Amino acid sequence: MRGGTGTDHVADKAQDQSGEAQPGSVNFTKYDRRSLTYANSFDSPATAFTIRAIEWVTGKLTIIKMIKAFEKRGAPTGQPFWRAALDTMGIPLLTSQEQIDNIPETGPVVVVANHPHGLVDGMILADLIGRRRTDYKILTRALLTGIDEVAASYMISVPFPHEPDAQRKSVEMRAKAMAHLKEGGAISVFPSGVVASSDSLFGPVKEREWNVFTAQMIRRSGATVVPIYFPGANSRAYQMANCISATLRQSLLLHEVVRGCNHPQKPVVGKPITPEQMELLDKDPRGFMAWLREHTLSLGEG
Repeated sequence: MRGGTGTDHVADKAQDQSGEAQPGSVNFTKYDRRSLTYANSFDSPATAFTIRAIEWVTGKLTIIKMIKAFEKRGAPTGQPFWRAALDTMGIPLLTSQEQIDNIPETGPVVVVANHPHGLVDGMILADLIGRRRTDYKILTRALLTGIDEVAASYMISVPFPHEPDAQRKSVEMRAKAMAHLKEGGAISVFPSGVVASSDSLFGPVKEREWNVFTAQMIRRSGATVVPIYFPGANSRAYQMANCISATLRQSLLLHEVVRGCNHPQKPVVGKPITPEQMELLDKDPRGFMAWLREHTLSLGEG
């Protein structure tokens, strides 16, 4: 979303479609808008203050306006929450049902995806996978978990590396993911663990290396693997901020959410990885993840 006109269009559209509030709709009076920030993961008061200040200037006000519009239309709870939220943001999903059907309806599945944008990637995956099956969980950074408990139940929170108790939280995250797969559910993960970024102020944006934890999760669960490719990238301002400091990078994540509004998303859902392609997993887990990363990115070339 760029400029006030786009913001007003999103809010007005949501209000026009509001009608009567649905039974079981989200009660935003319980939602503490102070939690709508990426600053809470930092211990340093100065760092947290800087991030919050930049967020207010670059995106938070716009997002709060959209939340109010979302509330007026009677925001649904549970799985419908994601499509309703994306409608309010003006983000239609253009991926064909034929591609979505590449995701098996039953049995343990690990969906892997590149991570070009941030929060919006996770919301799109929730909407997309939910059109095929609802026994899924997405490993993602927690930001919306305070809005709707049912919608949040589709998420497993991933800690930031700089959090003081990141190691403990990571162990808990992995245990929850493995338990869900053992129950025959689906897990979606961004194996890079970070949003794609450039190495220099004006350099190309790169998807970071994929971590070997995902390979361990796939191997231990025997899950079917489905790759999803997201086109696009964050703004050049974000890439430059990433090169300057982690604080500036975190400060602009809400801005990137706003920037993504009023633009359709068309992720590409690839076919499940074949047994032959999986053979490298046991021999060389790290090599398998490097291959899987390249295979996923190649879906954007078709």
